[in-house]
Amino acid sequence: MKRKIIIIGGGASGIACALRMKMRNPELDCLILEQNPRIGKKILKTGNGKCNISNLRMASEHYNQPDFIARCLESFSVNDLVEFFRRLGLLLRADAAERLYPHSEYANTVLEVLLQALSKYRIEVLCNQRVREIQQGDGFEILTEDSRFFSDVLVIATGSLAQEKTNGYELLGNLGHSLTPLEPGLVALATKENMSSLRGIRVKCRAKLLDRGKIIHEESGEILFKEKGLSGILALNLSRHARPGNIVSLDLFPDVDILRFLEEALAEKSMDEALLGTLPKMLAHEVLKRNINHDLQAIHATLRGLTFEITGKFGYEFAQITLGGVRIEEINHDFSSKKNQNLYVIGEILDVDGGCGGYNLHFAWMSGILAADAIADRFEKNL
Repeated sequence: MKRKIIIIGGGASGIACALRMKMRNPELDCLILEQNPRIGKKILKTGNGKCNISNLRMASEHYNQPDFIARCLESFSVNDLVEFFRRLGLLLRADAAERLYPHSEYANTVLEVLLQALSKYRIEVLCNQRVREIQQGDGFEILTEDSRFFSDVLVIATGSLAQEKTNGYELLGNLGHSLTPLEPGLVALATKENMSSLRGIRVKCRAKLLDRGKIIHEESGEILFKEKGLSGILALNLSRHARPGNIVSLDLFPDVDILRFLEEALAEKSMDEALLGTLPKMLAHEVLKRNINHDLQAIHATLRGLTFEITGKFGYEFAQITLGGVRIEEINHDFSSKKNQNLYVIGEILDVDGGCGGYNLHFAWMSGILAADAIADRFEKNL
Protein backbone atom coordinates (compact mmCIF):
# COMPACT_ATOMS: atom_id res chain seq x y z
CA MET A 1 0.00 0.00 0.00
CA LYS A 2 1.35 3.40 -0.98
CA ARG A 3 1.90 5.67 2.05
CA LYS A 4 2.63 9.33 1.58
CA ILE A 5 4.92 9.75 4.61
CA ILE A 6 7.04 7.24 6.53
CA ILE A 7 9.07 8.17 9.62
CA ILE A 8 11.87 5.78 10.53
CA GLY A 9 12.35 6.06 14.28
CA GLY A 10 9.88 6.39 17.14
CA GLY A 11 11.87 8.60 19.47
CA ALA A 12 11.17 12.19 20.50
CA SER A 13 11.82 13.74 17.09
CA GLY A 14 9.91 11.10 15.14
CA ILE A 15 6.87 11.18 17.42
CA ALA A 16 6.79 15.00 17.42
CA CYS A 17 7.02 15.03 13.63
CA ALA A 18 4.13 12.60 13.19
CA LEU A 19 1.89 14.40 15.67
CA ARG A 20 2.54 17.84 14.24
CA MET A 21 1.77 16.64 10.71
CA LYS A 22 -1.54 15.13 11.74
CA MET A 23 -2.41 18.18 13.85
CA ARG A 24 -1.80 20.32 10.79
CA ASN A 25 -3.58 18.00 8.36
CA PRO A 26 -5.50 14.95 9.66
CA GLU A 27 -5.76 13.63 6.08
CA LEU A 28 -2.02 13.01 5.77
CA ASP A 29 -1.12 9.33 5.72
CA CYS A 30 1.73 8.80 8.18
CA LEU A 31 3.43 5.64 9.46
CA ILE A 32 6.17 5.31 12.12
CA LEU A 33 8.58 2.37 11.84
CA GLU A 34 10.44 1.59 15.08
CA GLN A 35 13.17 -1.01 15.49
CA ASN A 36 12.54 -1.59 19.21
CA PRO A 37 9.58 -3.43 20.78
CA ARG A 38 8.13 -0.08 21.84
CA ILE A 39 8.51 3.59 20.97
CA GLY A 40 9.81 6.42 23.15
CA LYS A 41 12.31 4.21 24.96
CA LYS A 42 14.92 6.92 25.45
CA ILE A 43 12.36 9.54 26.55
CA LEU A 44 11.92 7.54 29.76
CA LYS A 45 15.63 7.93 30.60
CA THR A 46 15.99 11.67 30.16
CA GLY A 47 16.42 14.06 33.05
CA ASN A 48 17.13 11.23 35.50
CA GLY A 49 13.70 9.80 34.77
CA LYS A 50 11.94 13.16 35.07
CA CYS A 51 12.24 14.13 31.38
CA ASN A 52 13.91 17.52 31.02
CA ILE A 53 11.78 18.60 28.06
CA SER A 54 13.39 21.98 27.36
CA ASN A 55 14.78 25.09 29.00
CA LEU A 56 13.33 28.58 29.37
CA ARG A 57 16.87 29.92 28.91
CA MET A 58 16.86 28.62 25.35
CA ALA A 59 19.59 30.19 23.21
CA SER A 60 21.68 29.12 20.24
CA GLU A 61 24.91 29.58 22.22
CA HIS A 62 24.19 26.31 24.05
CA TYR A 63 24.75 24.33 20.83
CA ASN A 64 27.70 23.39 18.65
CA GLN A 65 25.89 24.80 15.59
CA PRO A 66 24.76 28.22 16.89
CA ASP A 67 24.01 29.82 13.52
CA PHE A 68 21.85 26.93 12.35
CA ILE A 69 20.02 26.73 15.70
CA ALA A 70 19.44 30.50 15.77
CA ARG A 71 17.56 30.22 12.47
CA CYS A 72 15.50 27.33 13.84
CA LEU A 73 14.64 29.19 17.04
CA GLU A 74 13.33 32.09 14.98
CA SER A 75 10.73 29.67 13.61
CA PHE A 76 10.07 27.64 16.75
CA SER A 77 10.76 28.99 20.23
CA VAL A 78 10.54 27.37 23.64
CA ASN A 79 7.17 29.09 24.10
CA ASP A 80 5.96 27.39 20.94
CA LEU A 81 7.03 24.06 22.42
CA VAL A 82 5.15 24.76 25.65
CA GLU A 83 2.03 25.51 23.60
CA PHE A 84 2.54 22.32 21.55
CA PHE A 85 2.54 20.19 24.70
CA ARG A 86 -0.31 22.15 26.27
CA ARG A 87 -2.40 21.33 23.21
CA LEU A 88 -1.57 17.66 23.70
CA GLY A 89 -2.67 17.94 27.34
CA LEU A 90 0.73 17.92 29.06
CA LEU A 91 1.26 20.42 31.87
CA LEU A 92 4.84 21.65 32.29
CA ARG A 93 6.69 23.52 35.00
CA ALA A 94 10.16 25.00 35.37
CA ASP A 95 12.62 24.43 38.19
CA ALA A 96 14.87 27.08 39.77
CA ALA A 97 17.32 26.79 36.87
CA GLU A 98 14.40 27.27 34.41
CA ARG A 99 14.64 23.72 33.10
CA LEU A 100 11.25 22.52 31.89
CA TYR A 101 9.80 19.25 33.17
CA PRO A 102 6.36 17.64 33.14
CA HIS A 103 4.47 18.87 36.19
CA SER A 104 4.39 15.31 37.51
CA GLU A 105 8.21 15.10 37.20
CA TYR A 106 7.81 11.61 35.77
CA ALA A 107 9.03 10.86 32.25
CA ASN A 108 6.38 8.20 31.77
CA THR A 109 3.77 11.00 31.99
CA VAL A 110 5.27 12.51 28.84
CA LEU A 111 5.28 9.20 27.02
CA GLU A 112 1.69 8.41 28.07
CA VAL A 113 0.48 11.76 26.72
CA LEU A 114 2.34 11.16 23.44
CA LEU A 115 0.89 7.66 23.11
CA GLN A 116 -2.62 9.02 23.73
CA ALA A 117 -2.07 11.63 21.03
CA LEU A 118 -0.78 9.05 18.53
CA SER A 119 -3.96 7.07 19.12
CA LYS A 120 -6.18 10.15 18.91
CA TYR A 121 -4.72 11.19 15.56
CA ARG A 122 -4.75 7.59 14.31
CA ILE A 123 -1.07 7.45 13.56
CA GLU A 124 0.01 3.90 12.83
CA VAL A 125 3.12 2.67 14.61
CA LEU A 126 4.84 -0.60 13.72
CA CYS A 127 7.49 -1.82 16.18
CA ASN A 128 10.21 -4.46 15.74
CA GLN A 129 10.78 -3.06 12.25
CA ARG A 130 14.51 -2.59 11.77
CA VAL A 131 15.11 -1.01 8.36
CA ARG A 132 17.88 -2.78 6.48
CA GLU A 133 17.74 -0.95 3.15
CA ILE A 134 16.23 2.12 1.50
CA GLN A 135 15.91 2.29 -2.27
CA GLN A 136 15.22 5.50 -4.16
CA GLY A 137 13.14 5.67 -7.28
CA ASP A 138 9.63 6.96 -7.70
CA GLY A 139 9.57 7.78 -4.00
CA PHE A 140 11.20 5.48 -1.48
CA GLU A 141 11.09 1.73 -0.98
CA ILE A 142 11.87 0.78 2.62
CA LEU A 143 12.87 -2.81 3.34
CA THR A 144 12.80 -4.28 6.84
CA GLU A 145 13.62 -7.84 7.83
CA ASP A 146 10.17 -9.11 6.87
CA SER A 147 8.26 -6.25 5.22
CA ARG A 148 8.35 -3.74 2.38
CA PHE A 149 6.95 -0.20 2.53
CA PHE A 150 6.62 2.64 0.03
CA SER A 151 6.43 6.39 0.61
CA ASP A 152 6.49 9.67 -1.26
CA VAL A 153 8.26 11.44 1.62
CA LEU A 154 10.72 9.83 4.03
CA VAL A 155 11.79 11.16 7.43
CA ILE A 156 14.89 9.66 9.09
CA ALA A 157 14.71 9.97 12.89
CA THR A 158 16.73 6.95 13.96
CA GLY A 159 18.60 8.60 16.84
CA SER A 160 22.26 8.08 17.63
CA LEU A 161 24.63 5.54 19.16
CA ALA A 162 24.07 6.83 22.70
CA GLN A 163 22.53 3.95 24.71
CA GLU A 164 21.21 2.54 21.45
CA LYS A 165 22.15 0.57 18.34
CA THR A 166 21.23 2.24 15.09
CA ASN A 167 22.12 1.82 11.45
CA GLY A 168 20.70 5.23 10.57
CA TYR A 169 24.14 6.57 9.72
CA GLU A 170 24.65 3.78 7.22
CA LEU A 171 21.20 4.27 5.71
CA LEU A 172 21.83 7.98 5.19
CA GLY A 173 25.31 7.29 3.84
CA ASN A 174 23.71 5.12 1.18
CA LEU A 175 21.39 8.02 0.38
CA GLY A 176 24.35 10.30 -0.32
CA HIS A 177 24.94 11.96 3.04
CA SER A 178 28.29 12.26 4.82
CA LEU A 179 29.15 12.28 8.52
CA THR A 180 31.37 14.21 10.88
CA PRO A 181 33.37 12.03 13.33
CA LEU A 182 31.27 10.32 16.00
CA GLU A 183 32.06 10.06 19.71
CA PRO A 184 30.18 9.81 23.01
CA GLY A 185 28.86 13.09 24.41
CA LEU A 186 27.47 14.20 27.77
CA VAL A 187 29.33 11.33 29.34
CA ALA A 188 31.68 10.77 32.29
CA LEU A 189 35.38 11.53 31.79
CA ALA A 190 37.99 8.87 32.47
CA THR A 191 41.04 10.15 34.40
CA LYS A 192 44.62 9.05 34.91
CA GLU A 193 44.24 9.41 38.66
CA ASN A 194 42.62 6.61 40.66
CA MET A 195 39.86 8.16 42.73
CA SER A 196 38.41 5.13 44.49
CA SER A 197 38.68 6.97 47.81
CA LEU A 198 36.55 9.83 46.41
CA ARG A 199 33.86 7.67 44.81
CA GLY A 200 30.38 9.07 45.38
CA ILE A 201 31.47 12.50 46.64
CA ARG A 202 29.72 15.48 45.03
CA VAL A 203 31.08 19.03 45.06
CA LYS A 204 29.93 22.35 43.66
CA CYS A 205 32.86 24.03 41.93
CA ARG A 206 34.11 25.86 38.86
CA ALA A 207 35.97 23.78 36.30
CA LYS A 208 38.45 24.75 33.63
CA LEU A 209 39.31 22.42 30.79
CA LEU A 210 42.92 23.01 29.77
CA ASP A 211 44.79 22.05 26.63
CA ARG A 212 48.53 22.61 27.14
CA GLY A 213 47.71 25.34 29.64
CA LYS A 214 45.13 27.11 27.46
CA ILE A 215 41.52 27.29 28.72
CA ILE A 216 39.25 25.71 26.10
CA HIS A 217 36.10 25.62 28.24
CA GLU A 218 35.09 26.93 31.65
CA GLU A 219 31.87 26.34 33.55
CA SER A 220 30.40 26.08 37.06
CA GLY A 221 28.31 23.21 38.36
CA GLU A 222 28.46 19.93 40.23
CA ILE A 223 31.13 17.25 39.93
CA LEU A 224 30.52 13.66 40.99
CA PHE A 225 33.68 11.66 41.64
CA LYS A 226 33.72 8.13 40.25
CA GLU A 227 36.32 5.47 40.93
CA LYS A 228 37.85 5.93 37.51
CA GLY A 229 36.74 9.38 36.50
CA LEU A 230 34.58 12.47 36.81
CA SER A 231 30.82 12.61 36.34
CA GLY A 232 27.98 14.95 37.28
CA ILE A 233 26.41 17.61 35.06
CA LEU A 234 29.60 19.68 34.99
CA ALA A 235 31.76 16.78 33.80
CA LEU A 236 29.15 15.80 31.21
CA ASN A 237 29.21 19.30 29.75
CA LEU A 238 33.01 19.27 29.73
CA SER A 239 32.91 16.02 27.77
CA ARG A 240 31.60 17.89 24.72
CA HIS A 241 34.99 19.63 24.51
CA ALA A 242 37.44 17.24 26.20
CA ARG A 243 40.21 15.22 24.55
CA PRO A 244 42.75 12.76 25.98
CA GLY A 245 45.62 14.66 27.54
CA ASN A 246 43.47 17.63 28.54
CA ILE A 247 43.56 18.72 32.17
CA VAL A 248 40.47 19.40 34.27
CA SER A 249 41.19 21.97 36.99
CA LEU A 250 38.58 22.30 39.75
CA ASP A 251 38.28 25.49 41.77
CA LEU A 252 36.62 24.14 44.91
CA PHE A 253 36.06 27.61 46.39
CA PRO A 254 35.30 30.01 43.50
CA ASP A 255 33.23 32.35 45.68
CA VAL A 256 35.05 32.02 49.01
CA ASP A 257 38.24 33.61 50.36
CA ILE A 258 39.49 30.20 51.44
CA LEU A 259 43.03 31.42 52.08
CA ARG A 260 41.84 33.84 54.73
CA PHE A 261 39.60 31.17 56.28
CA LEU A 262 42.51 28.74 56.58
CA GLU A 263 44.84 31.38 57.97
CA GLU A 264 42.35 32.09 60.74
CA ALA A 265 41.67 28.40 61.39
CA LEU A 266 45.40 27.56 61.58
CA ALA A 267 45.78 29.87 64.56
CA GLU A 268 44.12 27.13 66.63
CA LYS A 269 44.13 23.98 64.46
CA SER A 270 46.43 21.80 62.44
CA MET A 271 46.11 21.86 58.64
CA ASP A 272 44.24 18.56 58.46
CA GLU A 273 41.80 19.75 61.14
CA ALA A 274 41.27 23.04 59.30
CA LEU A 275 40.54 21.31 55.99
CA LEU A 276 37.98 19.01 57.58
CA GLY A 277 35.83 22.08 58.17
CA THR A 278 35.81 22.93 54.49
CA LEU A 279 35.50 19.73 52.48
CA PRO A 280 34.18 16.16 52.69
CA LYS A 281 36.69 14.14 54.70
CA MET A 282 38.11 12.02 51.88
CA LEU A 283 38.43 15.02 49.56
CA ALA A 284 40.32 16.89 52.29
CA HIS A 285 42.63 13.87 52.55
CA GLU A 286 43.17 13.97 48.78
CA VAL A 287 44.28 17.60 49.00
CA LEU A 288 46.65 16.77 51.87
CA LYS A 289 48.02 13.77 49.98
CA ARG A 290 49.00 16.06 47.12
CA ASN A 291 50.74 18.44 49.56
CA ILE A 292 52.57 16.25 52.07
CA ASN A 293 54.43 19.23 53.55
CA HIS A 294 51.10 20.93 54.41
CA ASP A 295 52.37 24.23 53.03
CA LEU A 296 49.54 26.77 53.19
CA GLN A 297 50.22 28.42 49.83
CA ALA A 298 50.54 25.07 48.05
CA ILE A 299 47.34 23.77 49.61
CA HIS A 300 45.56 26.98 48.67
CA ALA A 301 46.71 26.51 45.07
CA THR A 302 45.36 22.94 45.08
CA LEU A 303 42.02 24.01 46.50
CA ARG A 304 41.70 26.60 43.74
CA GLY A 305 43.00 24.20 41.08
CA LEU A 306 42.61 20.49 41.87
CA THR A 307 43.76 18.88 38.64
CA PHE A 308 43.01 15.61 36.85
CA GLU A 309 44.37 14.35 33.54
CA ILE A 310 41.78 13.13 31.04
CA THR A 311 42.59 9.79 29.43
CA GLY A 312 39.32 9.41 27.53
CA LYS A 313 35.59 9.12 27.90
CA PHE A 314 33.22 6.45 29.08
CA GLY A 315 31.51 4.60 26.23
CA TYR A 316 28.33 5.12 24.22
CA GLU A 317 26.41 2.87 26.62
CA PHE A 318 26.88 5.55 29.30
CA ALA A 319 26.47 8.60 27.03
CA GLN A 320 23.36 10.78 26.86
CA ILE A 321 24.09 11.90 23.28
CA THR A 322 26.48 11.31 20.39
CA LEU A 323 28.75 14.09 19.17
CA GLY A 324 28.94 14.36 15.39
CA GLY A 325 26.55 13.02 12.78
CA VAL A 326 25.11 13.99 9.43
CA ARG A 327 26.77 17.19 8.27
CA ILE A 328 24.50 20.13 8.92
CA GLU A 329 25.70 21.77 5.69
CA GLU A 330 23.76 19.07 3.84
CA ILE A 331 20.47 19.95 5.58
CA ASN A 332 18.11 22.88 4.96
CA HIS A 333 16.58 24.86 7.82
CA ASP A 334 13.30 22.99 7.38
CA PHE A 335 15.33 19.77 7.85
CA SER A 336 14.89 18.64 4.29
CA SER A 337 17.92 17.09 2.66
CA LYS A 338 19.87 19.09 0.10
CA LYS A 339 20.48 15.75 -1.62
CA ASN A 340 16.78 14.89 -2.05
CA GLN A 341 13.89 17.28 -1.43
CA ASN A 342 11.62 14.38 -0.40
CA LEU A 343 13.99 13.25 2.36
CA TYR A 344 14.02 14.84 5.83
CA VAL A 345 16.57 14.21 8.58
CA ILE A 346 15.73 15.10 12.18
CA GLY A 347 16.92 14.62 15.74
CA GLU A 348 20.13 13.34 17.20
CA ILE A 349 21.45 11.69 14.05
CA LEU A 350 22.40 15.20 12.88
CA ASP A 351 25.66 16.88 13.87
CA VAL A 352 23.91 19.05 16.46
CA ASP A 353 24.56 18.77 20.17
CA GLY A 354 23.79 20.91 23.18
CA GLY A 355 24.71 21.02 26.84
CA CYS A 356 22.80 19.48 29.73
CA GLY A 357 19.56 21.15 30.69
CA GLY A 358 16.97 20.10 28.11
CA TYR A 359 18.74 21.54 25.07
CA ASN A 360 19.16 18.24 23.23
CA LEU A 361 15.59 17.16 23.81
CA HIS A 362 14.35 20.59 22.72
CA PHE A 363 16.26 20.14 19.47
CA ALA A 364 14.65 16.73 18.96
CA TRP A 365 11.12 18.15 19.37
CA MET A 366 11.94 21.27 17.35
CA SER A 367 13.52 19.48 14.40
CA GLY A 368 10.59 17.08 14.16
CA ILE A 369 8.02 19.86 14.34
CA LEU A 370 9.76 22.12 11.80
CA ALA A 371 10.10 19.19 9.40
CA ALA A 372 6.41 18.38 9.90
CA ASP A 373 5.42 21.97 9.17
CA ALA A 374 7.46 21.92 5.97
CA ILE A 375 5.92 18.63 4.85
CA ALA A 376 2.39 19.79 5.67
CA ASP A 377 2.97 23.01 3.73
CA ARG A 378 4.18 21.03 0.72
CA PHE A 379 1.12 18.78 0.65
CA GLU A 380 -1.19 21.77 1.06
CA LYS A 381 0.43 23.18 -2.08
CA ASN A 382 0.36 19.75 -3.77
CA LEU A 383 4.14 19.75 -4.23
